[in-house]
Amino acid sequence: MARLVLLPQLGISDESAVVSSFRVKKGDTVRSGAPLFAIETGKSVFEVASETDGVVLAILCDEGDELPVKAPVMAIGQAGEVYEGEAEPNAEASAPLSADPPRDAERALASPRARTLANKAGVDAGRASATGPEGLIIERDIQKLLNEGGSRAAPAPKAAEPIKETVPIESTPTIDYIDAPMSAMRRIIAKNMSASLANAAQLTHSSSFDAAEILAYRARCKNDDIMKGVTLGDMVLFAVSRTLAQFPDMNAHVMGETIRRFSGVHLAVAIDIPGGLVVPVIRDAHRKSLLEISNETKVLAKQSREGTLPPEKLDGGTFTVSNLGSLGVERFTPIINPPQAGILGVNNITLRPRRKPDGTVEFYDAFSLSLTYDHRAVDGAPASRFLKAVCDNLAAFTLLLGR
Repeated sequence: MARLVLLPQLGISDESAVVSSFRVKKGDTVRSGAPLFAIETGKSVFEVASETDGVVLAILCDEGDELPVKAPVMAIGQAGEVYEGEAEPNAEASAPLSADPPRDAERALASPRARTLANKAGVDAGRASATGPEGLIIERDIQKLLNEGGSRAAPAPKAAEPIKETVPIESTPTIDYIDAPMSAMRRIIAKNMSASLANAAQLTHSSSFDAAEILAYRARCKNDDIMKGVTLGDMVLFAVSRTLAQFPDMNAHVMGETIRRFSGVHLAVAIDIPGGLVVPVIRDAHRKSLLEISNETKVLAKQSREGTLPPEKLDGGTFTVSNLGSLGVERFTPIINPPQAGILGVNNITLRPRRKPDGTVEFYDAFSLSLTYDHRAVDGAPASRFLKAVCDNLAAFTLLLGR
């Protein structure tokens, strides 16, 4: 019996993904564990492997289609078996177009590629018969509509305009530009970030601390064969993992009218990759040493950039840290990774003046942090106390290490 391969649920907040490419075609024999297709989310690119031996009986969507999680992507069965759920894409039309009124083009559920083809051809996507999963109109449905002589959408009549005297206008120079479509990952990131801002009451506070102690500790690490790879960013992650335990409302998920507070700190780390952003999770960070956090962060970053990050590494984060300090950013407003209640932005170190007790002025290295929090879960005062506690722990970093 044919088995459907469904689009997997990769993260707690992922509702859809783009099928970016297929590794097999209809009729191919596959083995358990063999890659079937690649998908893109707003977090990374993953390959989906077969869970059974068999033959690809049907491919139920097109490359580039964005599907909801759990939607069928392909069917696998035994040699000679026929999957009856698939409409033959190359079958000749045996009946005229339906006389039923077309569906509203705005309401018709169509894949991005199907909508693009319909727009280019000037046809109403709602006239096509859907053969995609869950009533989705896919590209081959639009092509079939065109092959059957689907009519172009009638242009709206224009009101007659009075004849006006032509006045010569000086021509303006042409401005060169290139229109580049968003990548699948970029589209999903855009959707997720817009939804985050629309659905959460986000507010950002910034503060700074004297970086003398962590800079001195970093210098000592460079001369230690074991600790030489520890970075300032790793120290921030360590300090956050220890501080969150005292602020349960920051180490939480906002779920409608419920706040889910976590006893353990599962720290998500934003990592820049070509074409997007990945946010893998260091689980139980509050129990790991500075060196363990440093080493795990490097492994996660390497896997993210190589596209080998296991999907489970993206799930379950309770708080996120995003570091732009190495790029010279002095202050920014990070966007919360829902359903988390907060995210910490790490800025760069700048030289600032301050007045000494004797009235003279000295310069010091100020390390700035920016905290965005969900005001539905946390008020300004406790959020500020959390940010101050992180700064204090970093300012006295060797003391924090000794706890």
